[in-house]
Amino acid sequence: MHNIKIVTDSAAHLSPNDINHYHITVMNSPILINGKVFGYVNKISSEKFMQMFDDDGRAPIIGEISVEALTHTYDELGADGSQILSIHLSDTLSNTYKNAKSAATKSTSQVTVINSRVTAAGLAYQVMTAAEAIAKGQRMIDVLASMEQVRDKTKIFFSAPNNSQLVNRRVIGKIRGTIEKRLNVSYVIEFKNNDFSFVTRSRQDELVNQFWHDQLTIMHHEPIVQLSILHSGNPDRANFLYQMLSVKGTRKM
Repeated sequence: MHNIKIVTDSAAHLSPNDINHYHITVMNSPILINGKVFGYVNKISSEKFMQMFDDDGRAPIIGEISVEALTHTYDELGADGSQILSIHLSDTLSNTYKNAKSAATKSTSQVTVINSRVTAAGLAYQVMTAAEAIAKGQRMIDVLASMEQVRDKTKIFFSAPNNSQLVNRRVIGKIRGTIEKRLNVSYVIEFKNNDFSFVTRSRQDELVNQFWHDQLTIMHHEPIVQLSILHSGNPDRANFLYQMLSVKGTRKM
């Protein structure tokens, strides 16, 4: 049975130890401003990234990894006869999945491309599930089945104190975004079924806090395997959630 090698993009928040231990190839996504490459994910601090939204006309976009770069990577990794499992951020958020599909048809290697249908933390869960299954010698079909189970059980919520990224991603329209920005509206959004869904939007920050309080109460009574709290910019919300988890005694992994 041929070896299986994993390729993913830098949206997956993986530890350096996991990347090295499981020999995962991480493709670094570019950060675009007005169509030009400004830098690369994981090469720039989250604080600097968030500061870009404060400059009019300079809203950054996480770009896709090119077909050429992916094809070259697939060819190199598969030169020894290995199969390639390429797992990427939701195609709602990035075109990398589409490019990976195209690259797979051009590559001389045997490549299986997966649309994770989730955001960053959920992507990491699927990549690590695949890595652990491959380390145990499982076949590709069994690896994919394990990943699908994890995807179906993953819940993703995020809150935003402003709507710059939401407007940039066209989750909300520019006119509505302008009005709600002036009103200092905060948001809680769920990413489910490969798309965004508003849970609550309010000028009162207490309502957002109440959502997290209620959600964490529900989670406290559920069998949670892994929980991730990611944040960009101001860490106040992340610290708030961490404190709530600590009080409720929920185990973080």
